[in-house]
Amino acid sequence: MVDNELPWPAGTRLVRLGEIEIDPRYRSVSRAGVVHELNPRCFELLLLFLREPRVLHTRDAIFRRVWRGAVVEDANLTTSIWLLRRALGGAAKQWIRTISKQGYIFDPPANLEIERVAGDDTAAATTRPAQDADTDADLQAAAPAATAMTPDARAPAPPLRAGAAITRGWMAALTAAACLSLMLLAGGLLGARGRDAAATRVILVAAADPSLPESQRWPLRLLQHWLSWQLGNAPQVELRSPSDALADGSETVVLLELGTPAQGGEWRVSAHFRGNAAQPPIVRQAGDRQLVAAIAAVGDAVFARLTGTGDVAAPPLALDAAAARQLADAFDAEQQHRWNDAVRAYTGIVAAAPAFGLARLRLARCLARLGQRGAAQAELARADGWLESLPEFLRAPLHAESLALREEPAAAAAAYAALQQLPHGDSAEYRVGEAAGLRLAGRTREAAARLDRALPAGPGIALAWQLEQAETSLANRDYRHAQNAAGQALELARTLGWPHEAAQASLLLADARSGGGEAVASELLSRAGQDFSASGDRLGALNARVHAELAQHDDVAADTLDQLLAEARSAGNAFVEIDALRRVGLARFRAGDLRGAHQRLSQAAAVAESAGNRVERRRIDLLLLQQDTLRLDFAALDARLGLLDAEPQQGATAYLIGLNRARLAYLRGDFDAALRTLESTENRLREAAGNLPQSMASLNCVRASIRIVQGRPADARTEFRACRSAGLPALDHFSDIGEAELAIQAGDIGEARRLLAPMDATPEDTPAQVDRWNLAMEVAPLFARIGDFDAARRIIDRTLPAVSESGYRMIETNLRITRAEIALAEGRGNEAEREVAGAEKLLPADYWYERRRARTVRALIAQSRGEIEAAAQALDALHADTRTRGDVLGELLVHSLMDANAAASRCPDERRLRLLAASGMRGASDLWMNPAGRARLVSAASP
Repeated sequence: MVDNELPWPAGTRLVRLGEIEIDPRYRSVSRAGVVHELNPRCFELLLLFLREPRVLHTRDAIFRRVWRGAVVEDANLTTSIWLLRRALGGAAKQWIRTISKQGYIFDPPANLEIERVAGDDTAAATTRPAQDADTDADLQAAAPAATAMTPDARAPAPPLRAGAAITRGWMAALTAAACLSLMLLAGGLLGARGRDAAATRVILVAAADPSLPESQRWPLRLLQHWLSWQLGNAPQVELRSPSDALADGSETVVLLELGTPAQGGEWRVSAHFRGNAAQPPIVRQAGDRQLVAAIAAVGDAVFARLTGTGDVAAPPLALDAAAARQLADAFDAEQQHRWNDAVRAYTGIVAAAPAFGLARLRLARCLARLGQRGAAQAELARADGWLESLPEFLRAPLHAESLALREEPAAAAAAYAALQQLPHGDSAEYRVGEAAGLRLAGRTREAAARLDRALPAGPGIALAWQLEQAETSLANRDYRHAQNAAGQALELARTLGWPHEAAQASLLLADARSGGGEAVASELLSRAGQDFSASGDRLGALNARVHAELAQHDDVAADTLDQLLAEARSAGNAFVEIDALRRVGLARFRAGDLRGAHQRLSQAAAVAESAGNRVERRRIDLLLLQQDTLRLDFAALDARLGLLDAEPQQGATAYLIGLNRARLAYLRGDFDAALRTLESTENRLREAAGNLPQSMASLNCVRASIRIVQGRPADARTEFRACRSAGLPALDHFSDIGEAELAIQAGDIGEARRLLAPMDATPEDTPAQVDRWNLAMEVAPLFARIGDFDAARRIIDRTLPAVSESGYRMIETNLRITRAEIALAEGRGNEAEREVAGAEKLLPADYWYERRRARTVRALIAQSRGEIEAAAQALDALHADTRTRGDVLGELLVHSLMDANAAASRCPDERRLRLLAASGMRGASDLWMNPAGRARLVSAASP
């Protein structure tokens, strides 16, 4: 306890602070039904804050009062602060304010007061300070470093059950090792997994002779790392951090000691045990030449005793003293996420001991972190023989990781899933590995499901979890969830002081904001580049620079891109190369540069093909679907959709395939097929966590368009409301345009003019050129239909030249037909014929919507020239086709023209009246395209 008194009466059972409930008996904090159990030091830090709120607590003062008598580092405090903020959650986590380079202030709202709930005597008796425990003098004598860190004796608390207590001296030793072990846990070196009660809970504590210089303590660090790796994967053992020690002392604590050699004497390497059963220490003495062998011998003996598997051969620690010291340094660098330092250290080890496979595997891991995938895979290949020689419990996790590093995601996911099926194998690390493999294999919905549970308690694995959640959410187009996960990951990475992970989180956060329609602050990407550089990741820094240039200018300097591509090829990192080319291709697409977009996307596809990366190749195909549509290459679109049908229909893949297939059916006039596709796509998306709201909203937009042509305006309005729900400007504009069209077809020209008035100008919130062109394609025909030909011409004139150059035929044909309609309405038949002929050359034969418009123009041109019979035949054929396709709006438009042609057949009055009554589209008419009809329209549209 930080002081002699609790900040509440001893009988207090529950403490409330607003929505936060604190239970002193179990050291737990709960909010909204979620309970977080805190380790003893973290809980004592909370008590300090509650005792002295709104006071600056310097870091040194906190160390003195919470970690009294212990040798600790800043990581202990930053981790505890993170755990506290996580437990408080919501707005309450902001109550702990960081004062730069000084400390922390606990600053809850002034109107909150502590409420106390009294408990009975039993409850009070079980509440005790975390440090109050029995003292074992004999054990302290065997642990000089632990004894040196023991605080002054205090009155003992109620005794624990016999043989289970952890002594005051041992608790001090645990605290001294907390930083190292927490970081081991965070880095995945402990391999701690959720296990059942049959597993032996073990805590490793390292204690060196205080007189031993830091430079000579590497043997102790090596022994702890070496044992942590083996015990962390042993199925019979649950390796715990010292900060997670249970109050009942049910763990087996192993105190690893290193004794100082006398002049010309021997080192003393030993392990002492504390637990339910007394066990003799394991001691080895050795001179300098035999020191590594002594470390290995103690490690083997400890492993055999704790696992009860003396027949399992541990891998030999076959290193000389110099390489062994480098291995300790490499482990340290890796646990602290200093990837570049770890690479240098492991490289030195494999040079000195080529057969030592563990160093090669760890080197491969670190190289992959820095994007050097080619070098990583080369090291994996050299370590294959060593890996196969390991016992299964050590080999299986490393094999799963090696599959991931070899870019075999489906196999890696299966391997991690198999590990979770083993006894005691439900591991957060394995879940993250499986989720990453599933995502990279295209099974993004399954990946999201694997992570749809509470965040793991350890900061390191929590960070990996959040990063993978952000990646998976982006792959599923769930941008809100991606923002949340990436933002939390960035905060945690900053807290832990891990720049590489902070840079990763920054890029993910930028992608999530951009995908959600938000602007990306340049400072975020600039800081990402700095963080990559600080961690020694040159490729990552270049990649962040490309991201920054694209965010700022929607383009990237040629030399920047060339430099990144060259660096990626040199590193054997096809993914970065593909990703960069894809991003630049999308930027060219947004700028309206079809040729530039197609060039970069084709390059990305070629890299994916040569790398054998089927998933990335299909991701490029997903992007090319829209290109095929805009180019009106329906044959290519059909073929590409057929290829993509073989891929897992999940997340963004399911959405984009469904969206493009539904849109193609709509353009062809097969409305029922389009609706069926939309429904099946939505069903797939609903299976995903969070229902992917933005994807669902854009599907509503397509359905709204179908409902308009089916003559169901009420349903269309419902779909437009859902379309707006994503909050994306492009979808908001689309909905406004849809509402304007509904007003026109209902005969409310004044309302249509009101809705369309802001769309005459280029929308400022639609920076992408192709989005502006799409809006022009939607808006110009409506301005023409309400008789505002000047507005329609302005839009066409500023859009058509660039669109014609771009090759986006869908937009070009639409605008040309609109120009033909205006010319026809103004009595310029020859110009109308030229424009419609130009459009018809670009239209696929099965493009129903624009073919219907073009056929209407042709019929009216014939009628304007006195070719009444030809016009009537054209109208009759068009009428039959609209009925066949269920195009109610098209049928009503043809009715308006048939009435003006004496030779045309008439639709039965009963059907005409029924369609008008059911649709309410009493304003549906194409008479505006002849001069007399236009005069009536202009009169109706006058304010």
